[in-house]
Amino acid sequence: MTNDGVARARSRLGLLIDPGARAVDVGGHLDITTEDRADRVRSRLGTMFRERPELSAVMIRLDGRDVGIATAHRILATAGTAGEQPDFGTSDRASLPGLSQQFRVVRFACRVGSCAGSAVRSYYDARTVPVCDVTGHGTLELQR
Repeated sequence: MTNDGVARARSRLGLLIDPGARAVDVGGHLDITTEDRADRVRSRLGTMFRERPELSAVMIRLDGRDVGIATAHRILATAGTAGEQPDFGTSDRASLPGLSQQFRVVRFACRVGSCAGSAVRSYYDARTVPVCDVTGHGTLELQR
């Protein structure tokens, strides 16, 4: 295994590796392969720490080379939330059915009657009015 392979593994498993961990605390090791995904490695480490509560840290190894130290505290800690727990139904990025009450689609059509050129925007700015694809037709007209 090259240093490049170890560096890629460190990058891929970065959230699992505790940069403040000391090698003297290591009580075991976990061998991984280049195909192991971070979520699978985290799951294996979690199982290892739960089955052996005396372990406080484990060395992650890739083909016999040290990648980094994972600590029980870092692996078993829950993900938590940023800020206070929101009220039910707020800030869940869900949308209600129907048209938005904050935005309205702005439609533009070509000024030439026989042309089907059109465009839609979520905003209107007189400086950036869309132009018809047909040469010589010019800017599209705002539809009301």
